[in-house]
Amino acid sequence: MTSLDIVEENTEQRSLTGHNVKIKNARILVVDDSDLIRELIGACLMTDGYYNICYAENGRDALEVIDLETPDLIILDLEMPVMDGFELTKELRSRSDTAAVPILIQSGRDTAADITRAFEFGASDMVVKPIKKFEILARTKVHLEHRFLVEKLTDFHDRVANELEQARRLQLDICPSEEELNSFSDLYGINIGWHYEPSSELGGDIGGIYPIDETHIAFYIADFSGHGVAAALNTFRMQSWLASAAKLYTEPDKLLFHLNNFLNKNLPRGSYATMLFGCIDIAANTLNYASAGTQPPLVNNSDTTDCFELRSSHGMPLGLREGWSYDLKSEPFNPGAKLLLYSDALVEVEQTPGQFLGDEGLLEEVNEIWSSKDLTDKERLPELIRRFHIRAGKTADDDLTIICLEHLGFNND
Repeated sequence: MTSLDIVEENTEQRSLTGHNVKIKNARILVVDDSDLIRELIGACLMTDGYYNICYAENGRDALEVIDLETPDLIILDLEMPVMDGFELTKELRSRSDTAAVPILIQSGRDTAADITRAFEFGASDMVVKPIKKFEILARTKVHLEHRFLVEKLTDFHDRVANELEQARRLQLDICPSEEELNSFSDLYGINIGWHYEPSSELGGDIGGIYPIDETHIAFYIADFSGHGVAAALNTFRMQSWLASAAKLYTEPDKLLFHLNNFLNKNLPRGSYATMLFGCIDIAANTLNYASAGTQPPLVNNSDTTDCFELRSSHGMPLGLREGWSYDLKSEPFNPGAKLLLYSDALVEVEQTPGQFLGDEGLLEEVNEIWSSKDLTDKERLPELIRRFHIRAGKTADDDLTIICLEHLGFNND
């Protein structure tokens, strides 16, 4: 046996010893109207190392004892004066502080009707009188171990849920605030519609807006493979890299080239991200972007058409192959032009059973919404989101990100 094996064995033994101590220190309440049976059960428990034992003669007395301190196990007789075991069990299961406390029934009534009634009221287990020492001790140990295991799992779940919520808040902090979006609109004459919602506590989607100078503003949308903690950590990794790459914001193709090489070296094997990074030149009224396998963006150049059109978004997803080059795409972005970016959750929902919306279906729906005279400009994006939730139901299977940019035709410069 190596020294490491000895350390691991000692650690396991200490953990086991601590667990046994907690069980032996468990508070056990014995409820029976017979002095003899109470003493008998107490004696059995003490011979096995249980000393934190309290007693009650009937259900009403038991409630007074429980109000002082909630027990970890209740050993309960069914036939008692004042308040019997059935009534007490029903009362305990209706209270939040005792709803999960194991109740071990001990009774001489072993008819099917009595047993069924006891379990219907919430009994955890039953032993039949006369009391057998080995049986009462075995049942006591089983139920205490189960109670403390559930308690441990609940504490662990609560701690993880709290940590995930903190991470989720950090992830939401990456997104621009409403105040920032309004300031960008005032500075660049670009109206920015923004919507982000993860499918669970944490998501793999990420998006951002980066002001560059008086006439240039950059933006991006990205989606990491997978969901949950791993995908969220990758979004933080990407965000950190982007924050240090400001000199590349006006050159989306070069930015994706270097970001791809970074992710190829740093992402876990098999992980990847799709992304579109773009830059709008307000002075020149142009849109430049490069893409790495995202959903095709929708563009509406008001000087040529009143409708949105699909644009190419082909490109190797980021992180899969080092040294991959990305194409730079350019087109006019005059006052009145609009750009809609979205994650795949928006199109991978069923319109009808077995039929998905798809990019073409989304294009048709967006054109319908943005041409509707019954909707104001502020109501168009919420209407798109509303239709998504009708299809997806209360809980979507994937993260959803939507960014809508509209050139208003002015800036403060």
